[in-house]
Amino acid sequence: MKDVESQTDGRVKMGPGTLYGSIKRMLAAGLIVEVGERPDPELDDERRRYYRLTGVGQKMVSAESQRLEQAVKAARQKHVLPSSIMAEVSS
Repeated sequence: MKDVESQTDGRVKMGPGTLYGSIKRMLAAGLIVEVGERPDPELDDERRRYYRLTGVGQKMVSAESQRLEQAVKAARQKHVLPSSIMAEVSS
């Protein structure tokens, strides 16, 4: 939840229900699996669960990234977005 908030500069705040619901749906869809590997015990909390993308999950991430890239390209061609981040920063 903190990572999502940090990555979006505070624009998106995810509650526990949203997070755990998303994890449940991704597990059911075979996009992620729970892993037994744990980090250094001093950095770990036994209640914490760890997940990794499956092959199908990785393909889904790749396909969604390509879809988003095409959407951004189309928005730039229609002059809805600046052609680069630097153009946005300098204006």
